[in-house]
Amino acid sequence: MSRSAQTPAREGLRNRKKQQTRKTIATVAAELFNSRGYENVRMRDIAHAADVSEQTLYNYFPTKEHLIFDQQQEFEARILAAVLNKPTDIPISGALQQAAERFLEELGRKVAKTNAIPGSVAVGQDLRRVWIEMNSRHADSLTEALLRAGKTHDRPEAKFIARTVVALFAVILEGVGEAALAGRSRVWICKQLRSSIQSISAILHKGLRLS
Repeated sequence: MSRSAQTPAREGLRNRKKQQTRKTIATVAAELFNSRGYENVRMRDIAHAADVSEQTLYNYFPTKEHLIFDQQQEFEARILAAVLNKPTDIPISGALQQAAERFLEELGRKVAKTNAIPGSVAVGQDLRRVWIEMNSRHADSLTEALLRAGKTHDRPEAKFIARTVVALFAVILEGVGEAALAGRSRVWICKQLRSSIQSISAILHKGLRLS
């Protein structure tokens, strides 16, 4: 095999190893958060349990808060897909309602499985800071995507739409967390927030228009 052919193969192997390391760290951290509680886990505990150096851990996750939101890329992709990939015969409000209800169902299944997210987001200042920063980045990404796709050519309008869409998913996660911390059951949480999603969707249908 030529040297030029070996290079992509080595790069591919290196990327797979990085992805596996990141996944291992995130999995170990989630297990520690679940068993000890988020506030009782230190970064050095995670590094030790994942069998990596602290420097390696920080290379992947700058802070402990970022471990909570390890799936932020998937979260962003979900938001963009709900807007950009919606069927042409479904209004944006309907597409967002469907996506939001799916998100609620997924969060509902996690209510009894973790005390790290979304519950801690509702009470932890550091987590809320990272969560707000993450939502801002998602809104910026959606703004640019809307402009590139020609959904609107007005930047302020694109920003408004993007922030509104991101806010819908944000309030769902925070709502699940607040209700879980209050001791509400999964059934109660899903029922109440599904009603809220429907109300928000009706508001968006009346005031938010997107081709």
